[in-house]
Amino acid sequence: MRTVALALVASLGGACGADDAPPAGTCDEPPALVPAGDPVGHPAPLAAGPGEARAGRLTAAELPSVPSGLITWQGGDFVLANDRVALVIEDVGDSDLYDPWGGRPVGLARMAGGVMVAPNDFGELFLLTGRSSVVTESVTVVADGADGGPAILRARGRLHPLPFFDSITSALFADGWDDVEAAIDYMLAPDAEVVEVTFHYASPRPLATELPALMHAVMYTRRTPAFTPGSGFGEEVRGAPYIALVDAGATSWAYLPADGVFQSGLGVSGFLGAFTDGLTVPACDTLSRAHARLVIGSGDGVDGVVAAVGRVTGAPTRQIGGVVRRAGVPAAGVRVHAVDADGAYLTRAVTDAEGAFSLHVPVGVEVELTAYRRGDTTATATVAPGAAGADLALPAVGTVHVLATDALGAPLPVRVQLLPTGASVVPTVPATFGEPAIAGGRLHVEYATTGEATLTAPPGTWEVIVSRGYEYEVERQIVTVVADATVEVEAILDRVVATPGALCADFHIHTTRSNDAADDGRLKVASAIADGLELPVRSEHEFVADFSAEIAELGLGAWAAGLGSIELTSFEVWGHMGVFPLVPDPSRANAGAPAWQTFPTAASPSTPFATLAPPAVFDAVRARPEEPVVILNHPRGGANYFDYVGYDPVTGMVDDEDAWDTDVTLIEVFNDSGWVANRTGLVRDWLSILGAGRRVFAVGSSDSHGISSSPVGYPRTCVTVGTDDPAAATGPMVRDALAAGHATISGGIYVAARVGTAAPGDVAIGLGPATTVDVEVQAASWVDLDAIEVVVDGVTVDTIAVVPADADPLEPVVRWRGSIPITVAASGRGYVIVAAYGDAPLEPVHPGRLPFGVTEPIFLVP
Repeated sequence: MRTVALALVASLGGACGADDAPPAGTCDEPPALVPAGDPVGHPAPLAAGPGEARAGRLTAAELPSVPSGLITWQGGDFVLANDRVALVIEDVGDSDLYDPWGGRPVGLARMAGGVMVAPNDFGELFLLTGRSSVVTESVTVVADGADGGPAILRARGRLHPLPFFDSITSALFADGWDDVEAAIDYMLAPDAEVVEVTFHYASPRPLATELPALMHAVMYTRRTPAFTPGSGFGEEVRGAPYIALVDAGATSWAYLPADGVFQSGLGVSGFLGAFTDGLTVPACDTLSRAHARLVIGSGDGVDGVVAAVGRVTGAPTRQIGGVVRRAGVPAAGVRVHAVDADGAYLTRAVTDAEGAFSLHVPVGVEVELTAYRRGDTTATATVAPGAAGADLALPAVGTVHVLATDALGAPLPVRVQLLPTGASVVPTVPATFGEPAIAGGRLHVEYATTGEATLTAPPGTWEVIVSRGYEYEVERQIVTVVADATVEVEAILDRVVATPGALCADFHIHTTRSNDAADDGRLKVASAIADGLELPVRSEHEFVADFSAEIAELGLGAWAAGLGSIELTSFEVWGHMGVFPLVPDPSRANAGAPAWQTFPTAASPSTPFATLAPPAVFDAVRARPEEPVVILNHPRGGANYFDYVGYDPVTGMVDDEDAWDTDVTLIEVFNDSGWVANRTGLVRDWLSILGAGRRVFAVGSSDSHGISSSPVGYPRTCVTVGTDDPAAATGPMVRDALAAGHATISGGIYVAARVGTAAPGDVAIGLGPATTVDVEVQAASWVDLDAIEVVVDGVTVDTIAVVPADADPLEPVVRWRGSIPITVAASGRGYVIVAAYGDAPLEPVHPGRLPFGVTEPIFLVP
């Protein structure tokens, strides 16, 4: 989300420019907004038969189970349903996610036998007038469908700037429209697959009000990827007639603007916005205007929504099909993609248990089909304009079966990778096909939490890599894969790095609960544990959550504990903050997310809109029952905390003292990065604050949004909690050790340091003018280590080159051990930090990441 502001400003600026401020004065007789309807609606809203549509309230029992658990609907919300599709509209009241006001869509599904089925893993849809949304005061049923006509729901209230992104849109849309009443109607007709969205306005202004352009926007497009006809998967929307949000295994849906096609657009950090022509609301009058159409797919994934849009818009399609086979046997679960002769992307589908697929493509178009599944070689076929389809034959493959254990034969959770060697090549398809990305040219990256994995591969030579994070050695084998045969790989992994009494944590992990992340919670947990991380801490944008359910579901409680937190995300204002630990509260908006803004609500319409100052937010956070600590996440770059307050590491001064919080003790110094990369940046900031006499500590975390590009656990903060058992770890235990600086940061290297008996975070008292720091550096043999840097009172006092001969011959994992003389400042404000680093990346486990380790400061007092 850190890049949203500039991109949104550039897009909006090119699209429409600022609208004028509202005219002064009022009307003699202010117009009346369309009235509210019935607060209950049809008593059986899901029981519509053919030729019927209904609207009414849902009970919790009528809502279908959603496997991800991410959907925010609940009992008491409203539904529009016929015998084909259903759309759920949230009731009035505090709302989850980014529009806080209720009255918006919160989920959809297909209907089958009076039951909602295949619900979409719905994110968020913004219905905007300029920068403003409706502060919903009521949601009612205007027409329940009992008369055989359309069913209509109405969300009614007053416009107000949408709080979370007002800081970056207020300069572009000057008018907040907050004196204008507005209502949103959602209408579903019998037998329809589309919900019509209409806005109603009642303006008290004595002059007509013009809005140069309308912005249409959706959020969470990493969770349900965006698809546009012709362009396929991605964020290019200019000229597109619709945007589809695709749930590959459930109902997908499309957003169609009421007028024409999308003009300029913006896709960034899971936010996708586009523009169409604006509107003019007449003076002292009302206006009703079609805003959009929401088309709900008739089948799973892309093709279901492509077919539905074709029927709704009258664009003719033809259905083609075929069967995918390998060696004459039907191949299930293969994705079949369709493009036209010019390469424009059309649609895709997944083969069923019989290998069959069907696709809806334009009439009279030649179609190129590609069958793709990771681990297989692709197969292609051409379908002529008049042909009914084509079968595809996948080439034969072999399999690699991996079994990983420890030295005693017990299964180990591991990362298994398959890399090409020799003439072997990883089959690929264009990015517009929307296939999940994978890191560094790998054929497979599998997180085998049971220690066992079976991977398909085309015939040829492949390298198998089995690893378990930084504390273990890595197993590498070259295998030859033969068609229709299995290669057995046994990997016995030795744990060589000892970290007694410490558990390693990553305090900054995102999943599809965040708007800008593509990995689901189970995948993130599996990857963390396979890479040897004991404390994966979930830190979603603006939503309190933990990984306890995923760890339990995967049966991995012996390996990890799920502790809750949040990334408090002041949207491009003053930065992002980790708040740890927190306990999710499902009864509150966003599971109890701390507030960083105030704004009007239906229950409190007079509440002023304001962005709170950081110290006020931090104080409120610390006063919570969990007594959490605040971590300054990535505080440099763009709209982040050190830049916001104007912190100068040379002088130790800030430009905005009112925003500077002197109680913060934790800084995310290492965000998916190491010692060398940060030495003249955030490390300098950290040392500067230490030099001012504040006892502040570093945190190292991944900020992982997608594991294909940002692995969980690089780096990690290893917290000394007195146990090696993750099941014994509690939030308060970890919080207290972290806040006391009883930790080290590891990006593959583990550094231990003591001054006498004082460890990192401690105070060594009664020292003379000189003392020594005892240092031990551990690293597995595959991790590069070149140097040790000793920092005393902000100054590097020693850099020690490390060579292989320095390793302990009886304990080779100890790559360096010794005592280093240091000077103790007479001021009593001294400290020592020890860092170690290498310049060869952490291949083959974390490509592109450089190894390092660093201690927290040990404070030195004469």
